[in-house]
Amino acid sequence: MILKMLSLMKLTFKEGARERAILGIGLFALLMMCASFIVVNFFMRDLHKVAVDINLSAIGLAGLLLTFFVSINLLSMDIDKHTIYCVLSKPFSRSQYIWGKYLGIMLIITAAFFILTVCSSINILLIKSQYAVWFQRFSWMEFYKAVYASLLMFFLLNAIVIFFSTITTSSFLTLLFSISTYIAGQTIEEVVMFLKTSGAEEMALSGGVEKLIGIAQYILPNLSAFDLKVQASHAIIVSNSYMMGITFYSAFYSTILIFAATLIFNKRELM
Repeated sequence: MILKMLSLMKLTFKEGARERAILGIGLFALLMMCASFIVVNFFMRDLHKVAVDINLSAIGLAGLLLTFFVSINLLSMDIDKHTIYCVLSKPFSRSQYIWGKYLGIMLIITAAFFILTVCSSINILLIKSQYAVWFQRFSWMEFYKAVYASLLMFFLLNAIVIFFSTITTSSFLTLLFSISTYIAGQTIEEVVMFLKTSGAEEMALSGGVEKLIGIAQYILPNLSAFDLKVQASHAIIVSNSYMMGITFYSAFYSTILIFAATLIFNKRELM
């Protein structure tokens, strides 16, 4: 079973690597990193914070573009072009197909993150060589922790994409649901914290709305927990227990979503 999933993972990786969009996304992210050479010159202080924030934002934006414009198409194209029948006609179960697709997509994301992280590290080294005085508080460890946390978020976000892909046959609806979940996951923590402040009383929200938000905070993924750009740019130490916590959270939530996706896909009729 594992060997079959690995073979599907390799097939998905090769299929995704041929996408021209990946090259464009990679070049766009590299241009953002190179732009940090120019942007830091417009600041009189905290140059290390600006450089780190731009580089991490470039990596994160590349991950989002890969997820929403490459990952979604990899599953929908199999169904639209009927190539899924060729795969399922062989000794592969639908569950193995979903797991193989997910692992292949994450292999693409991981490879892209590795390449962009290497380029980003070189970029920061070059900026640091010019403005060494501003990088005295810079921490490589916290920078790589932020990259790792961002990768964990995309493990979870791509599981969400796979889940919605098994529910609907429309790639547009999958994109719409995935983006909506991403936005909600990034803001749900701030909404819940705001409701606990005195300012929320002036809005006079109905009890039903508050209950709905209370339920949503346990159902929607808390994607803001994976955003460590502020900690990396300010060289704030993130504890190992926190990193282990978000690792378990991402793995657990992703596994639940993929299992749910396999259950739905097993019952789905492919036209």
